[in-house]
Amino acid sequence: MKEITVAVAGQPNVGKTALFNLIVGQSVEVANWPGVTVEKREGFREHKSYRIRFIDLPGTYGLTATSIDQVIARNFIISGEADVILILVDSTIPERTMYLLLEVLELTSKVVVVFTKSDMTHSAGVHINYDLLEKKVGAPIVPISIKTPDSIGSLLDKIIEVHEREPSKQLIKVDYGELEPFIRSVEEVVRESSLANEFPARWLAVKLLEGDRDLESRLLKRGEIDLLKKVRSIQGEAEEILKLTMPEAIATKRFSKVIEVLQGALIIKGMPTRGRGEHLIALLYKPWIGPLISMLLVLALFTIVFTINTGFPLNVVLESIGLRNLASYIENYSLSHLVSRCFDYLSQVTSSILSDSILRSLIVDGIINGIGIVMTFLPLIATISIVLAMLEDSGLLPVIAASMHPFLRRMGFSGHMVFPIAVSFGCNVPGVIATRASPNFGERVRAWLTIAFIPCQARLIVVLAFATALRSLNGLVLMAFAYATALLVFMAVNKSLVIMYRRRRLYEEPELLLEIPPIHAPIPRVIWWITWNQIKHFLIKAATLIFLASLASWIMLHYTSSLTYTDDYSLSIGMSIASVISPLLTPLGFNEDLAKSIGFALIAGFFAKEAVLSTIAIIADEEVPAKALNILGVNDAQLVFLTIFTMLYVPCIATLVAVYSESKSFKITLSSVALMMVTAYAISMLAYTVATALMH
Repeated sequence: MKEITVAVAGQPNVGKTALFNLIVGQSVEVANWPGVTVEKREGFREHKSYRIRFIDLPGTYGLTATSIDQVIARNFIISGEADVILILVDSTIPERTMYLLLEVLELTSKVVVVFTKSDMTHSAGVHINYDLLEKKVGAPIVPISIKTPDSIGSLLDKIIEVHEREPSKQLIKVDYGELEPFIRSVEEVVRESSLANEFPARWLAVKLLEGDRDLESRLLKRGEIDLLKKVRSIQGEAEEILKLTMPEAIATKRFSKVIEVLQGALIIKGMPTRGRGEHLIALLYKPWIGPLISMLLVLALFTIVFTINTGFPLNVVLESIGLRNLASYIENYSLSHLVSRCFDYLSQVTSSILSDSILRSLIVDGIINGIGIVMTFLPLIATISIVLAMLEDSGLLPVIAASMHPFLRRMGFSGHMVFPIAVSFGCNVPGVIATRASPNFGERVRAWLTIAFIPCQARLIVVLAFATALRSLNGLVLMAFAYATALLVFMAVNKSLVIMYRRRRLYEEPELLLEIPPIHAPIPRVIWWITWNQIKHFLIKAATLIFLASLASWIMLHYTSSLTYTDDYSLSIGMSIASVISPLLTPLGFNEDLAKSIGFALIAGFFAKEAVLSTIAIIADEEVPAKALNILGVNDAQLVFLTIFTMLYVPCIATLVAVYSESKSFKITLSSVALMMVTAYAISMLAYTVATALMH
């Protein structure tokens, strides 16, 4: 097993020892540093294919040592013995604890930064844009709280990532202003020194100009006395001209650089006292009233978000009370529908320009449609991100999570999952993305595996069409039964997974460990940070995969198994796959051709649930899906099967892409597919059997 040596460094009181103990657990070796009585602590942690050796260095404020402890820390850092240097910064006072980080980054790029006490920042009125800060310092940043240690895995990943990559020659550069001419002069001198082979020339020049005793001692021991005299001459000249001591001048510039790096990435705002809205918040902690108020608040926000984006569920409510024109207006002018209309228009224009060919089909049905799907999701992701950011920054989200925690705990979830579950009723994609709010990895895994059982809006449209086609059963009864079945399956499967994990001793009770700051008005810039990070994450990771999946669906529907282009779906790869799965549908009484056609429609629904209806309409040559089902001869018991199966099987390829994007695991993604497919088929066959018995 390969080994990595990691030096753990930081100023005193940044939480270094607590983090060291959290990482290595009981595997600690205690000795003394050679030649001194200062305690040396080493610990080990295995991760992936590495054995990582952590060395807990004494606390030090910088690389200019003034005590034995600081000499030890400084010498180990500059020795090159460590493969990676872990620098700790106190996230509640970053402007005071980033000095050491800046000095080390002038020396090496093999650095991972840990912002400790991240659970305390919100209450302290400190807001940090870690993504922006990471770009500015040029090193990976991992915020960590000792109370929620799930991010340790991410920290270990970053250590391995930094170790495996080539060292960057582009180190952080501090502008020392009026000192720059003197630094360049010393740099020219030290290039002739043997030390230039061990350290970056600029770092060496700055430290010698600063009067670093250790480096001066090394020059003397190597007989480079004349070189040292030149450096001291330049140092004296600088102090004479600037009327400042070099350590003072250099330290001032470094602190200025810290402020510059933090500018735009740090907001510190005083928090209100706990008195504001305290009586209202107290209601949310009451056993029955609290969860009810929280759920109503979440549902209200959910209704607003999805009404703006899709018209749902307000359009359904308005239509049910006879206001069909208003319902249609709200749906037609929703953000997603407007985006969809733009891409429909683009498709029409492109189709009119290009002649009927494979190229036109690829551009219109493949590329434009793929980009359209991504852009249709974008307003929804953005709106949900804004709402979540407002709830999080205002302090309301932790309160709602705490209120709902006792209820969700019965399903094996913590209060962190309240919003992912609620959002999934509108769309599973943002629901999956929202699971990152949970610090418990096991909880996130179960959510990735099961959250798609929650029926989204797209499935409502399909189920509504199936219910309309019923002859001997009230459609509303079937819809209510389908929704109840989906929710019961979601809860039952989660319970089953919890029981299975407990038997294997893999289950970790999801606790609600979060900071509950005073309720306050959200800060616009912080909302923008959170929202932009979510949108960027979606565009870079999920959107790319969704687009590629859309192209794959075009290939599946337009190419034969011999890889020749076809406009006849019955000859496509999709229909070939449908012929393989059609035996699973023959027990329902479908003949071979109808079983293949229905199977093909279900495969199309894998890419987008609405495609189930459009495919059935194409097969039956009838625009109205309910009539198309009747033309094909689908009976009521078979409709019950299709309704439950559509409600439970894979919602869409975009959801699977979101699962993979969040989990970064093909195993988890494929497990979710297998779990949904097997569960959907088993429950649907049971429903079909019961429906057949009742209808005869």
